[in-house]
Amino acid sequence: MAYTHSKYEVEMQRAQPATAGGATLAGGGANMAVTTVAAEWGPGYVPHLIRGAALIMTGTNLGAFTGGAVPVQFEADISTPGTATKLFTIALPSAVTDHSNKAVYYTPSYVIEVKPGMTVAARPTTAATAGILARCVLYVEPRWEEASNVTTMIATT
Repeated sequence: MAYTHSKYEVEMQRAQPATAGGATLAGGGANMAVTTVAAEWGPGYVPHLIRGAALIMTGTNLGAFTGGAVPVQFEADISTPGTATKLFTIALPSAVTDHSNKAVYYTPSYVIEVKPGMTVAARPTTAATAGILARCVLYVEPRWEEASNVTTMIATT
């Protein structure tokens, strides 16, 4: 059983360096101009349920970017350790002529359990124009009644 009063947001950690195309990117956020893992997050001690996710546009290049939409696939190793399982995708539409500062693209209402030792990753499947950054945010809920995933956790003395 999950407790609805303890839902909160976590920002996934950027997995790529803050440079692309030879230019230094400003404003924080994960680099969307790659097709590798752009950001990651995993629970520390308590399993969590993913209830939704969002991409928040940041940085200095927020106008329309070239090419088609940039699908960002969220994946986790929830079925087999080390093997990514597709959870859901959020597409950043390229047809928008101005993403405006802090434009938010989101998808709600998932009930996906992620246990300690597992990692959720955000991976653009098509690279955006250089300079496109987004904060990757998960809306999560702790599973308090299961304190740890003892199969992947090692107690130390």
